[in-house]
Amino acid sequence: MILEFFIIKSRVSKYISRMPQRENESVLDLGCGNTPYYHKYIKGRLLCLDIDKTKKASIVGDADFLPFRQNSFDKVMSINSLYYFNNPFNVVAHISRILKQNGKLIIVLPFFYPIHDAEIDKYRFTEQGIRAMLGKHFKIEKLCAIGGIFTLPSVIAHSAIKGFPFLFPKAMQRPAQIIGYLLFPVYLILQFLSFLDFLDKTGRMPAYYFVIASKR
Repeated sequence: MILEFFIIKSRVSKYISRMPQRENESVLDLGCGNTPYYHKYIKGRLLCLDIDKTKKASIVGDADFLPFRQNSFDKVMSINSLYYFNNPFNVVAHISRILKQNGKLIIVLPFFYPIHDAEIDKYRFTEQGIRAMLGKHFKIEKLCAIGGIFTLPSVIAHSAIKGFPFLFPKAMQRPAQIIGYLLFPVYLILQFLSFLDFLDKTGRMPAYYFVIASKR
């Protein structure tokens, strides 16, 4: 979808672009999908794995059974993919195995976001849940919320547009999708409320989390 969550994406891009990076480091993108917008901010040698044969995936595989040797990568990234995996705790342990000593794990994952891709959308983690998941294998260097209470209206509007067609029989879903897109200008306008998130000091309604952790 054009301009989908452009403010959230700009915040994620800012965090990734500001990470310490080296051009000769090896980076694994775990669950790259079809259109990883953040790749343009990666300076290292990038290898992409996905469970499906996507446009970017050079390796098709399951995150629960990573086909790499110990100490293979300087960085592993999981951008909006960890919550799809069958056992994220197990995946984190495997990531620790394939990372070099002091290697970095970069995670972006949703918290306050409606269920989508219903059959494979499995988990939501709070800050405390993230710390519990990573604590055995990683030292967290950065854990911050992306979005707050003022981002939620655009999240709900986005989900309403995408979910509206599924309220109808299959034969009517295409016309319903067109009707849903009529709400798209409203959704774009609501995104600008995100600029007010600095007023939300509670930290109780993040749309996403961004994490950088180093291997113990």
